[in-house]
Amino acid sequence: MMEPAALIAITSVVFTGLSTLITTIFTSMSLSRCSKIVCCFGCFDCDRQVVNDEVVARAVEHQNNNQT
Repeated sequence: MMEPAALIAITSVVFTGLSTLITTIFTSMSLSRCSKIVCCFGCFDCDRQVVNDEVVARAVEHQNNNQT
């Protein structure tokens, strides 16, 4: 049996990894130029209006500024 501290550490790492993956997927989808998006083998799909180029350019610039 594992110690409680080890279980908490493993759980924390797993949830942090999953939240990072989900954030990355949805951020990429929000900057996508696609009007129909299907994700996770059809569990998530949507038809959307694509945002204009100015909004995408500002979001990418803001994301690049936060990485430095």
